[in-house]
Amino acid sequence: MGTLNLKSTFTEIRDSRNVLKALVIKNLIGKYRNSALGFGWHFIMPIILLCTYYTVFTQIRSIPIPDFWIYLASGLFPFNFMINNLSNGSSCIVGNAGMIKKMYFPREIIVLSQVISTFIIMLIGYTIILIATIISGHGLGLSIIALPIMFILTFIFTLGYVFLFSAITVYFRDFQHFITSTSMIFFFMTPMYFLFDSITGIFRLVVSLNPLTYFIESFHEIMYYHTFPSLLNISLSIVISTLSLSIGLLVFHTLKTGFVERL
Repeated sequence: MGTLNLKSTFTEIRDSRNVLKALVIKNLIGKYRNSALGFGWHFIMPIILLCTYYTVFTQIRSIPIPDFWIYLASGLFPFNFMINNLSNGSSCIVGNAGMIKKMYFPREIIVLSQVISTFIIMLIGYTIILIATIISGHGLGLSIIALPIMFILTFIFTLGYVFLFSAITVYFRDFQHFITSTSMIFFFMTPMYFLFDSITGIFRLVVSLNPLTYFIESFHEIMYYHTFPSLLNISLSIVISTLSLSIGLLVFHTLKTGFVERL
């Protein structure tokens, strides 16, 4: 199977960048290809999503949160980016079986195209939120300079587990269904619509063990509280991202030699 050679892997991906570009465009445009608004749905859907979540969570949350829509929006789009890739990303290799069997290219490109395209969609949604935040008068603090760092860490973290889960799914198809069925657990375990400091006991422990918590809390600190991410949140985000990508790449590299036979 060989050892993981990052330099060789990056070189292969660079040489196949046209394939990567084509897949990203396909992912972004293909979904709404036959609709009248086309790519415009990527701008409309974030607004619909935010309005829906805001209406629901305004009714069920027990502790009032001033400017709740900003608190919700600042974590909502990174959360959806991570969760969508948790469920859909695990099937990206299996879903492109025909392409993998017909031609050779770095298999990592399939994963990269999946994560990059959804990352672009997240950035579109977040751009809308940034504009709305400024217009609302809530404004943006100096902490906004930390936003690109959190975007990068979130991307790395997500890329890592998509590498991991997509490779495992090729060998164990039931794993995809397991991931999809359990992904909604994170919806209730992540402090996206409630304040982390407001919870206690076993629920606080469970939320603390959720790796998504530290990314979402960092986005809250930057956008809602106008402060830089705490040392705990940024440190754990870096550690979790590094581990995710390292493990994901290693497992993917180990298993990818058997993809064609298993697909």
